[in-house]
Amino acid sequence: MDDAHVRERITRWIQESKELFAVLPGLLELEHRLSAKNDHAEKESERLRKELTDLHKEFDELRKQNEQLRAEKEEAGQALAKVLETVQATNQIAQKLGVTKSPFARRPEAPAAATTPAPTPTPTSS
Repeated sequence: MDDAHVRERITRWIQESKELFAVLPGLLELEHRLSAKNDHAEKESERLRKELTDLHKEFDELRKQNEQLRAEKEEAGQALAKVLETVQATNQIAQKLGVTKSPFARRPEAPAAATTPAPTPTPTSS
């Protein structure tokens, strides 16, 4: 290579380097911003993971509570069915015995006797 060609290449390299140095602060600032956004995104992602874990725990607890309530509902339904069977059997027995009224029904009260005020004693003079 001749000296003119080498000088031309060096001159071009220096000019390209100047252009790169002019762009470099912007690139560094952009990299810094992206890094900060990435840090924020990582923190937000971690917060969301924790929230999701907490929600899964709460969901599991609520599912267990729901299963327990369903079992209690089933148990209460069975107990009510037994009570109804007993009432039906009692009614059938009462019908066979000819009882038309429940022994626990209230009896009508007798009409109140007409009350006349008792005469007030009059003082006698002696």
